[in-house]
Amino acid sequence: MNAVSHLSSTATSNTCLAAALVAVGIPLAEKPFVRVVGDGIRGERVVWFFEPQSPDGKFQTKELITAWNDDAWHLANPEHPFAYIKCALKNRERLVDKVKQDVPLACVKRRGKIALLPLDASPRTEDLFLRHL
Repeated sequence: MNAVSHLSSTATSNTCLAAALVAVGIPLAEKPFVRVVGDGIRGERVVWFFEPQSPDGKFQTKELITAWNDDAWHLANPEHPFAYIKCALKNRERLVDKVKQDVPLACVKRRGKIALLPLDASPRTEDLFLRHL
């Protein structure tokens, strides 16, 4: 295996995958990442580089990178630490999306009273809340 094929098989631009690899003990390579800009790349892309396996030899980087996008692997290995990590990261992503979809509440304080008012409240609702403060 030459240096280029080694780097490409143990590298990812998916930061969640990179975090999962680190969580199971896969060490980052000596040069852990590069930031790439240019043709076909919107903004910049970070590529993370890893050693081929965990120090104890328990986890192989290339195998875990392949497993990350393999639903069958996750179904077959639901108790594997890597499966738990991916599930946690996906759950976080879904929770963040849910928060972003919700309308924030404005906190209004008057005369020692507090009202929480949706930012998209109608003028009638806003008046009703504010009259009670």
